[in-house]
Amino acid sequence: MKSGLPDVSRWLVNVFFAAAVLLAVVVWLPEAFCMKAYVVKSSSMEPTIKAGSVIYVRAYQEDEQVSPGDIISFTTGEVMVTHRVVSVNQEEKTAVTKGDANQVCDPKSLPLDAIQGKVEFHLPLLGYLLLK
Repeated sequence: MKSGLPDVSRWLVNVFFAAAVLLAVVVWLPEAFCMKAYVVKSSSMEPTIKAGSVIYVRAYQEDEQVSPGDIISFTTGEVMVTHRVVSVNQEEKTAVTKGDANQVCDPKSLPLDAIQGKVEFHLPLLGYLLLK
């Protein structure tokens, strides 16, 4: 009579290996396409981007302009923030931003040179696997 234990342990090893490969692809592959991956930790962009999603951010090209409606990532102090551009003032080189779930715009205009990049796409829930 054969025991099912070796089959179960082989299956668990395969699942663990597949999960490790998936996480490696999610984190490191975007660098090959000049993107950075970040985990969304707040709900300020819901329902568009839910907390726990992994977002992929690409720097703006030289000839590309920041436009209203773009979802961008920027730093404020030590914190990375991802919000939508509401308006752009090209003369002052600033943008007004707002989280989709927030009732009001962010309190300060954002200098365009503070923008890390534009969110190209996101993968829901995968960030929970990456968070400590």
